[in-house]
Amino acid sequence: MDRSAPNRSKLLSMVLLLMALAVVFNLARLGFLTGFEGLRGLKDPDTWRGLYLGLKFDLRLAAILVMPTWLLLGNGQAAPAVAPWRKALAPWLLILALACYVTLVLVAMVDDRAAQPFLLGFLVLVPAYRFGTPGHGLAQRSGRWIWGSFATALIVTLIFAYMVDAGSYGYIHTRLNGTLLMFLENARTSLRMMWESYPFGRLALALILLTLASLWGLRRLVRGLRGLELAPWARRTVNVAFTFLLIALMWAKWSAYPLRWSEAFEAKSSFHAHLALNPVLFFLETRRDMDGGFDLAQVKATQPDLAAYFGIPVETDDQGLPSLRRHQEPRPLVQGRPNIVLIQLESLAGFKTGILGNPLKPTPYLDGLAARGIFFDRFYVAMENTSRSMFATLFGIPDVSSVENATRNPLLLDQHSALSAFGDYRKSYFLGGSANWAQMRGILKNNFKDLKLYEEGFFKAPRVDVWGVCDADLLLEAQGVLEKESAPYWAYIQTSGNHPPFTIPGHLKDFQVEKRNRDELERAGFVDNEEYNAVRLMDYSLRKFFERAEKSPAFANTIYVLWADHGIPRGMTDQRFGDLALGIHHIPCVIYAPGLLKPQRVSTVGTQMDLLPTLVSLMGRPLEHQTLGKDLLNPAWNGQAAAFTFTTFRRPARVGLLQGDWYVNVEPNGVSRLYRLDEAVPRDHGAEEPVRAQAMTRLGKGFHQWSKFLLSHNKPIARRP
Repeated sequence: MDRSAPNRSKLLSMVLLLMALAVVFNLARLGFLTGFEGLRGLKDPDTWRGLYLGLKFDLRLAAILVMPTWLLLGNGQAAPAVAPWRKALAPWLLILALACYVTLVLVAMVDDRAAQPFLLGFLVLVPAYRFGTPGHGLAQRSGRWIWGSFATALIVTLIFAYMVDAGSYGYIHTRLNGTLLMFLENARTSLRMMWESYPFGRLALALILLTLASLWGLRRLVRGLRGLELAPWARRTVNVAFTFLLIALMWAKWSAYPLRWSEAFEAKSSFHAHLALNPVLFFLETRRDMDGGFDLAQVKATQPDLAAYFGIPVETDDQGLPSLRRHQEPRPLVQGRPNIVLIQLESLAGFKTGILGNPLKPTPYLDGLAARGIFFDRFYVAMENTSRSMFATLFGIPDVSSVENATRNPLLLDQHSALSAFGDYRKSYFLGGSANWAQMRGILKNNFKDLKLYEEGFFKAPRVDVWGVCDADLLLEAQGVLEKESAPYWAYIQTSGNHPPFTIPGHLKDFQVEKRNRDELERAGFVDNEEYNAVRLMDYSLRKFFERAEKSPAFANTIYVLWADHGIPRGMTDQRFGDLALGIHHIPCVIYAPGLLKPQRVSTVGTQMDLLPTLVSLMGRPLEHQTLGKDLLNPAWNGQAAAFTFTTFRRPARVGLLQGDWYVNVEPNGVSRLYRLDEAVPRDHGAEEPVRAQAMTRLGKGFHQWSKFLLSHNKPIARRP
């Protein structure tokens, strides 16, 4: 790079570089808008929201690009006299630091935990280079060569990415993302298609000219650098402040969670969602295979078992792919259009509730609701994970993604939900923290377009821990909103307090902490008093909520559904079946509407995928769907219903299937074992019950294969006229 230059402080150059990058990225965004919608789109408020979010994404990318230059680039003055070995070491330390930073960014985009060693390495290399090899930078030939090569590689990559992004959206109406890597599997054909479809010569010329222009502009920005002419303490303060500014731009949100691509999908149209995305960041975040894929041959092979289970013919869709699409006739138990309030209870294993036998009876209020409502005492979730569980509940598909949860995969955003049967209802979602967790905002707003989100920043109650406001305050404030809501409505309230750190808020003066001795706690499945009181606090929160709800005029015409997102192995009293132990999967589930539904206890095996189809049926609404749920109140399922389970944190996964009093466990290698649930010591009954063992094994494998397939084959279904 050029050494002749006017004087300019390094800080000013970095500020100008940051601004220049943001301007260029935003000009590209305006070009995207102009090219695919035209400037008439500026009349739409959603366009401006997309541009605003896009600016934040662009500033994040700009900050990521500026950070290594800010931390590693010297001021350009001649190097002081140092030992020869330190001069020789300098370029290698610089190369290593830049390589470490690039690796850090690439890894962190898909796995922030895996990126931690690279972050530590970069933080060690920065002072080692800056203080161990002082003066090395643009004043030295090696420094100019390294920085010039690094800058050229970045510029070419960025320009090429934006070109591919424009071609991608113009061709398949999606921004640059990781699925485009699949075309490399047949690279020869893909390259020939591109050669025949695009003006490669002109694009290559444009790439070269834009690269040269960018390098010229960058050279002018960084030449002649010097330090700030300030007192040492002031200079250090300003430098630290700029570093924190870059970090803040990377975080891009005043929240416990950073800005995530899911916020873009709050837009009502897919174009405005894509307008907000930064293609480079979007590609980096989606480049890894997220759902593990599916084996179509296995899907087809297991279709007869699934079709027989659901009582439908073996059919294909209009693309020739296997399908489980079916029509569910309603079995109405209520009239009219009652409101629906869905309350998801965090980590409430069935064995920790009084109604399912816990000797300490820590959930007296929930037990009372179960006794006065429809209580499903053999209800299971497929896995131990909140976002996976919510996905299965809302869309009827166990989230068996092998790498990242389905909610984090922007390519799986479009899903059909049984809640579409209530398309005429007003919709709301309540969470004490941020809806950015697990990219949940995107999956909710994309599929329920008019959904109102109530999250951190809305509630008047104080934040008590990492999960936001406490469950009691969340439920009470949610009820306050619903009292003003126009009927009919459905609301989804997600609790989170029954989770470490098990905070007991000091402002809940009427909640009394109880102390139990260690032996009592262990027999009841609690690790300590903190966990025991957290469950009691959840029950207290439900009591406070219903005491207020019962005073509301809407209470008599509202159906409340309460279930846990999953159980937990902590303190598990039933250790059978290893990592498919039922303490993880068995949860309480209650449908409560004392003015509308008669109490009953249902012992049919059920799953979270059944929750919404059952609700739709009892409310007298027909349902067209294609996933793995059923009407749990239909007596035809007595003795036949099954519940699928799989290991969330073990890969390859073990899978299981419960049916009646039997539980089959299938190892990744296909070996299965058949157990009875009423035996305290597990024993394989496969040899004694070969027909049952084979049928349940095939059905369990079928659920697993179809779960993989349906993640990407459950597009919204138009309602029948």
